[in-house]
Amino acid sequence: MIKLNTVEIIEIIKKQIPKVMNIKPVELKFTDDFGRASLAATEHKFTLTNQHYSAKVMDCVLETQVRPILMCEIIYFLKCEFIDGHVDVRLDYEACSEEGRGPVASAVITFDHATELGVEELADLIDLALHMNDKIWFEELSSQYVKTKAGASIR
Repeated sequence: MIKLNTVEIIEIIKKQIPKVMNIKPVELKFTDDFGRASLAATEHKFTLTNQHYSAKVMDCVLETQVRPILMCEIIYFLKCEFIDGHVDVRLDYEACSEEGRGPVASAVITFDHATELGVEELADLIDLALHMNDKIWFEELSSQYVKTKAGASIR
């Protein structure tokens, strides 16, 4: 799993736009112009996710014009970067945030590689996770180890 923040997402979009669209943006900026009258009219927070596929969430400023960037395009640019990944994008807006400040953007990229590892391979990876002090990976591997060991004893 890969987690991206606002800066990382913008950097990937900057990298992908020239490749995919053959244009060079002067500036990229998030917008709250996605069809709601005003964030001030909402509760104090509003969130856009992949479900808001056609929402305009960004302005791509070019030399002579401004082109809207939709949520689906952001998802596509991230998929271009992480080809086998499943992309979940989240934009959190706050009504009381400073004027001109965009949302807090985040993305989670997951991979569904159902590689079957044996008990020995999992034990080696668990040792590596311990050596690297990676608690989350250690817990994932340990859980998989227990399931694999249980499945092997049933057979």
